[in-house]
This record gives sequence, structure tokens and C-alpha cells, in this order.
Amino acid sequence: MKRNYLILLVLAILVFSGCAQPAPTPTLVTIPEEILASRFGICSVDQDIDGVTKLGIRWTKPYANPFGPFIWGFIERERGEYIWLGADTYVQKIQGHNMAFLVVIWPFAEWDQANWGTAPAGTSPIVYEQWMGRSRRKPYDMDAYRRFVSALVERYDGDGIDDMPGLRYPIKHWQAGQVPAVQEGYFTFFNGSSEDYLEILAATYQAVKEADPEAKVLQPGMLEMTPHVVSFWEPIFEKGSQYFDIANIHICWPLAELGHAELDKTGLIAMAEGQVSEFKELLSEYGIDKPIWVTAALYYLCDVGTDVSAEELGQIFVRSYVSSFASGADKFFYDTFRPFPFDQPFLKRCTPVDENGEKRPAYYGLKTLIEKLDKFTSAEKLAEGQCRFMVEGKIVYVLWGSGEIPKEITGEVLVTDIYGKETRTNSSAIKLTESPIFVESAHSAE
Repeated sequence: MKRNYLILLVLAILVFSGCAQPAPTPTLVTIPEEILASRFGICSVDQDIDGVTKLGIRWTKPYANPFGPFIWGFIERERGEYIWLGADTYVQKIQGHNMAFLVVIWPFAEWDQANWGTAPAGTSPIVYEQWMGRSRRKPYDMDAYRRFVSALVERYDGDGIDDMPGLRYPIKHWQAGQVPAVQEGYFTFFNGSSEDYLEILAATYQAVKEADPEAKVLQPGMLEMTPHVVSFWEPIFEKGSQYFDIANIHICWPLAELGHAELDKTGLIAMAEGQVSEFKELLSEYGIDKPIWVTAALYYLCDVGTDVSAEELGQIFVRSYVSSFASGADKFFYDTFRPFPFDQPFLKRCTPVDENGEKRPAYYGLKTLIEKLDKFTSAEKLAEGQCRFMVEGKIVYVLWGSGEIPKEITGEVLVTDIYGKETRTNSSAIKLTESPIFVESAHSAE
């Protein structure tokens, strides 16, 4: 009898001690600083992700399915049932290449949009129609949308609670939709007023912060500084600037359908180089002082009576990056690295690498930009075509045009062209052209 009591006592102690053990500490994951601090991104990396990462790019912003399945209706195909397989698979692929995400949350689910009634009539296809349908109005059930966003952020926030199995790098940057001011033609991303979109932005921001207070929310990029785009965004900046942490602009050059057909080459170049500065001025009119990211840039050639060679496009490519950084942009994402076979002809002409894998001048320009400027800690415009960067304790100038070089540049210098070719020379021998050069002290470069 005593033996039975002893056995029961031992079992009770074991059970009690097991219950008293503290819960395991969640395993936190973070984005390495070298990735987080990188200035360069590419939106569409899927055609050549190895080439993108080899170049040194550490950020991506995937678009809609099949390249970035962060669509409400793709994950929540029926109300309350989340299917994470597609999103998980994509996250695992990208993080396997040591890249960080800016995720576009697409706020459309067909079962929710059906509550608005019949989708807009018309037989012409629109972008991503097979994955997001045609209606594209604000969520009918905004509470259901908030629940989806909260679940999405929680799965990838890296806090060790309800995370995706095998998550290596958390997702800390979220974008609420995509260019909602574009509401006509093939590239119709939203149907609704500024006030309708503001509801989406506010709901997204609140749900993201509820799930992960450390996460950052971006408003979807302004597609250029054209009047009709600016007028769409002004009410949002006036009433809703508290609902985003990072301001966002796209630089697309040129869009003939937005009224640029009359611009000559000089005007097109000025537009490509000056939009961040104009955007910053617009934000300041509404008292907004937030970091600025360029999350999609695309320089393609329409029938605008302008003959731009691949060499000139490479020069414009570098100048636009440099001007954007010097005007206050923190990060810069180009749209497409290498085109897909099904891409439209204008897209195939503007990528750093062509569809056969041949590298264009823009590729070498981007490579040189990353090598010279990726770790810059400050950037400023000294004059037209003259910008100064502080990079790891040394000064790097980027210069182009027809003027004299800054007087502060003296002595022996290292000059690097957009192809990465280096030349040591005396500063007095430098002659500027339309092709940018990177200039630094020959001694600091050693």
C-alpha cells in the first residue's frame, strides 16, 4: 500500500513540475542590417533572381500573382479560410536568396467584391484580371479585410508566434494597394474616389499596426506628378497622412497616354530626374515629412518622336537614380530586371538585361551605382548635374553636364564611368559630358 502511495506521489510531482515549466520563448527572426540598409530594389525578379542577387540587389516588391500572391482573394478564397501555401512558397523562394520584401497587399476578393453588384462592363482585358477580377472597388466588408491583413502580417512578422514555418527574414514593410489613381484602360488598379481609397489606407494601416507595431506602411506610389494624379492624392495627404509611415512615388518615363507625347528628349530627361524633388515639395505643402521611397521606376520608349539609344538610356538610368537619392529618396526600385517572353514590346526595350540575357548599358550603370553608392549615409545636390554622397566615411561625387567640376575637388582623383571603368587622373583634367562619372579621392579609394 505504501509503495502505491509513493508511486502516486512521484507521478504527481512529475506532472506538477511539468506544468510549472515556463512556456518556450518564441524564436524571433530579424532582417540583417546589411539587407535592411541596402538602397536598391527590383520589383519583378522572377525571370532572373540569380542575376538580381548576384548584382547586389537586396530588396524586391513583387506584383500580383503568379509572382507575388499577396492578394486577399488568393489567400482567403472563401470567407474565414486562409490558404497560405502560395504565399509561403514565394516567401521561402525570395528569402532563400537573402532578399527582403516590400509587399503589396491587394485588397480585392471576388466573394467580397460580388456584394457591390455587377463588375464594370467591357471586353478589353485589364492587368492581372485572371487573379483579381475586374471590379476592384474598395472592400465591401472592411472588417473582413482588416482581419485578413492582420492575419497576413502576423504570419510573416517574425515574432515567433503563428509565423510561417521556416521564416528566416520577417516582412516589415507593407504597401496598401497599387497606384489607385490609375483607373482607365489596361492598367486599371482601382475603381473609386480618393475618399474610397483613404478608407483602404486607414484600414490597412490599423490592421498592420495591430499585428506588428514595428512594421511600416507605405501609401501606394503616385504614378508621376501629373495634374490628375496629384488631384487624386491631395485629399488623402490632407486627411490621411497619419495612415502611412513612408511616402512613395513611381517614376515612369514616358507615358504617352498621360500627355507626354509633346515632350522632346530634354523634357523627358528632366522629368525622369526631377520627380522626387517635386513629390517632396507636394508633401511639404501638407506638412508631411516622411521618408521617401521610389518603389517602381520604368523608362520605356513610346512613339513620342524621340530617338533614345541604349547608351543614352543607360545614362538617364544612372542620372535618375542619383538625382532621386540627392533629392531625398531613401530607396529606389526599378520595375523589371529582365523581361518575360509575354511582356509587351515597350517593356522589353527598357530592362537592364534583355530577354536573351544580354546586358545593356543600364545593367552596367546599375552595377556601378550599387558598388559606389549602396552604403551612402548622406546625399545632396550641389548644382545641376553635381551631387555629393558620403559613403563609408569618404566622399563620392557623381557629375555630368557641361559645367565645371566643383571647386572642392582637387588633386589626384579616381574617376569611374557608368560601365565601371576606373581612371586615375588629376582633377584639372576632368571634362564633363552627358554621361555621369563617379569621382573620389584617389587616396580614399585605396
